[in-house]
Amino acid sequence: MSNRLSYAITVVILLFAAILRLWDLTTLPPGLNADEILNLRITETVREGRLELIYDVDGAGRESGYGTLLAASTSATGAGLLGYRIFSVWIGMITLALVYALGTRLFGTLAGVAATALLAVNMAHTLLTRSITPDMLLPLFVTAVLLALARSLPVYGQRPYREPKATPFAALGILLGLGFYIHPLNFVIVLMSMAFIAYMLLNGRSMTRRTISFTWFAVVVMIVFATPYVIASLQSPELAGARRVLEVSPRVLTSFINGLNGLFIQGDVYPTHNLPGRPLLDLVSGLFLVIGLIVALRSWRQSRFVLILLALLFLGPLALVASETPEFPTLAGLLPVFALLFGLGVSTLYHSFPTRMGRRIGAVGLVVLVLFNLQWTIRDLFINWRALPEMRAAYDSRIGEIAHYIDTTPNDIPTVICTRAVFPNTAALALEAPLKLALMLQRPSTTLRYADCSEALILSSAGEGERLIFLDPDGYTTFNPYLREWLDQGTFVEAADLPPQSVILLDVADQLADRVGAFTTTAPVAFAPEAPGANRVTAPPIRLGGNVTFLGYDQIWAEEYRPGDLVPILTYWRIDGTPPADLRLFTHILGDPGARPVAQTDPRSIRPDRMAARDVWLQVSYIQLPFALRAGTYGISVGAYEDNTDTRLAVFEGEQARGTRLFIGQLRVVR
Repeated sequence: MSNRLSYAITVVILLFAAILRLWDLTTLPPGLNADEILNLRITETVREGRLELIYDVDGAGRESGYGTLLAASTSATGAGLLGYRIFSVWIGMITLALVYALGTRLFGTLAGVAATALLAVNMAHTLLTRSITPDMLLPLFVTAVLLALARSLPVYGQRPYREPKATPFAALGILLGLGFYIHPLNFVIVLMSMAFIAYMLLNGRSMTRRTISFTWFAVVVMIVFATPYVIASLQSPELAGARRVLEVSPRVLTSFINGLNGLFIQGDVYPTHNLPGRPLLDLVSGLFLVIGLIVALRSWRQSRFVLILLALLFLGPLALVASETPEFPTLAGLLPVFALLFGLGVSTLYHSFPTRMGRRIGAVGLVVLVLFNLQWTIRDLFINWRALPEMRAAYDSRIGEIAHYIDTTPNDIPTVICTRAVFPNTAALALEAPLKLALMLQRPSTTLRYADCSEALILSSAGEGERLIFLDPDGYTTFNPYLREWLDQGTFVEAADLPPQSVILLDVADQLADRVGAFTTTAPVAFAPEAPGANRVTAPPIRLGGNVTFLGYDQIWAEEYRPGDLVPILTYWRIDGTPPADLRLFTHILGDPGARPVAQTDPRSIRPDRMAARDVWLQVSYIQLPFALRAGTYGISVGAYEDNTDTRLAVFEGEQARGTRLFIGQLRVVR
């Protein structure tokens, strides 16, 4: 096969590989799994400027290299599922190109094309290039190191016609040095590289003095780049990569056998890595791989075969015994090695045909094999794996599909996110739903409001139109019953890529205006007894400080209760500008207006910092009456305050301050 023809075929292969990796990139996988979220938290930590060489993630070390590269990439592409995953796609495509270059240099153009074709249509590599994990760098890194070794050292066993240049040696040293910051497997890759260099020095007939000098130069460059990592490892030995790379299953023999079965028979059983039961390679491709391995073993005296055998020897055992059941991410570094052995097997078998007709049949067979793997991957990836319930659960598909819906619809539509985690804990190791949504969104949206819809509802822009999105799976069923009348006036958004009952369109401006207008006659309000001014009773709306207005209330509470009962209070509030970021409401039940409340609640049901002018906030406050409460009549007062300072917002009548609370009614307690 001529170089020109091999280039053309490789370009076609790369085109198909790009389509396979870019198709439905933002929706497959549908969201983020737990490990990807941890990697993204490291990425965002790097973006904030808090750079460490090894991060402590719940007692386990994680190198900063991947997070640093991803932070740099997303600075140009933006965040979100597309921004995070497109980096993996780029790395995967570069890997394929380098596999072609490496295969061509070691075993000829046909081997390079065949190796590239196998890796291009392999489902494990395709999934890896859709994943947000340091493991996706391993195929590229291993290929680049092998190519640097093959370019810098005389792998054909002959003295080069020209003196070697420093560039490939410098590249080798830089790769080996920087690899420590990418993945702990670099310790093994360095050992493999040193073993090959030692082999070349011992078999030194083809090694010139200049080559030997440049080889030591590469080692020095590696040491220089690796020194900071070594120092960090000595300071925190419990986080060091050397310790993690040697972690293997206690049942080594069982793990090794299961690992071999995973290559051609059993497959990876974890839905985040694979369609359970699908092997890494089909049996025919596995046969070509075995043929390539046999050829390499028979030619073990030749340096180019020694290189691939050393890579298999050093990387294979650790990958196969890393866990008791096969896990394809642990085999990521072996993927280019397997592809090269497959290419070697194809090339050997092809050139063994004595006639041109036999070679043509062999070429057609190779094309058929690649096409078979292509359709196999398309079917399993885009149909079977996409529909797998375990995969969808592991990737938080509901949140991912909601993020995709928000990203693909107009950004100016006011959107209310209903979730219990209105104020998520950013320090927790496992992120809550709103923070996961923020990671998955490609476009940072300023129109997102957050409310715990089991207690509150936000009607954006006085109810003129909004999307109500239920982030929690049970969000619709747990919607507050006293607020459901507003929900029932909306319409569900039905789409194939949206979870059912997840998005409702609301436009209740007229109904809200009628309700608020009726409060002037149906919801009398009294100022606090201690407030200055003559008139104690008034009608809403009533202005408070902090750009907040009290619009009124629905009397949903009963006239009579017993001790221990739960009292619901429904109030309406409007935001007139930028409110205090720590705004909080209070509801008190008082036996004496001048004494401490006998019961109270200060709910945190919305994100005030996300509210905008003309947003209306409906708050249902639940107050449990004390069991020891005496019989009698009790007043109900409401108001607002700034949580950080406990400063209540003043109540105004016109421009006159009328205290810091409002009385909206009474209830009677009987025993």
